[in-house]
Amino acid sequence: MPSNIRKNLYLYASVCVCISLLLLTGCGSATTASSASQPTSAAASDTEATTRTVQHLKGETKIPADPQKIASLDYRLTDFLLALGLKPSASGTYPGGVMPPYIEASKLQDVQPLGDEANLEAILNASPDVILGRKTHADLYDQLTAIAPTIISDSPSKDWKKELLSYGTMFGREQQAEDWLSNYEAELTEAKSKIAASIPEGSTFLYLRILPKEVRVHGPNQALSDVLYRDLGLTPAKGVKQLDDVVPISLEVLPDYDPDYIFVEVGAPNIDGDQDAEKNRSQVQQTSIWKNLKAVKAGHVYEMPQWIISEAPYIKEKSVQLVEEALTQPAKQ
Repeated sequence: MPSNIRKNLYLYASVCVCISLLLLTGCGSATTASSASQPTSAAASDTEATTRTVQHLKGETKIPADPQKIASLDYRLTDFLLALGLKPSASGTYPGGVMPPYIEASKLQDVQPLGDEANLEAILNASPDVILGRKTHADLYDQLTAIAPTIISDSPSKDWKKELLSYGTMFGREQQAEDWLSNYEAELTEAKSKIAASIPEGSTFLYLRILPKEVRVHGPNQALSDVLYRDLGLTPAKGVKQLDDVVPISLEVLPDYDPDYIFVEVGAPNIDGDQDAEKNRSQVQQTSIWKNLKAVKAGHVYEMPQWIISEAPYIKEKSVQLVEEALTQPAKQ
């Protein structure tokens, strides 16, 4: 082969090698740049794991998966959170400006009080990473979301047990919710046994609420009635099953129910009590109608604290304990 041809072939081969190397280098750079601009699947998973999307009454809100500072705008919401093992950093107070009196003080130590009503300045000062409110706080939603991601829950609801499970789902505490309800059922079983051994078979029960200007009979599915009749399986007084909810009555109607046991709540929840309702209670007790009721004659009338009117886990648990204590102690004459 002539030398000039051999030289040209050599140069051609060298150029091809250089072009190939450049192409390979360029592709590598493009691949690296592309990888840097797109998060890996693992990184995406990590991002998703740090937040949780919650559906609620005002729409959809993304909250931290593990919130460290929850502002609970109502003491009953705080009750639910505690049942899940979540201690809020700030909480609405029981009427009168105190923490819920039925919850052990140690469970609420260092929790910042927000007052009886939602106070935007106090909430802002609490620097929450999540705000949890009830239906009554819906009108404040836009202002609350300006402070922190906000959930407006469907509370109060018709079924506090389902409500607890819903919060378990919201905060990734499903197992804690299930465990709390399982423990509650175990307490009910024990309480039923003790009560059955202490009261005559066929005994009937009535839950009354005395307010400043009226007396109410509660139907079978609300407040303390729910504990008495559904959870503890006690027999409601004649006519109670037919009530849909809460019915104001005249004193003349009381003998129609004539239960063996009466549980009474006086007034609206307030740490200082309800003086006007107390006056009405005194007037009721002085009537011959009241004095001649079967439960009154037998010393089977028990006053219950005002907070039993609400629906929340610790309220229900404590209500069971109070009913058991009342029915297993000697009658007061």
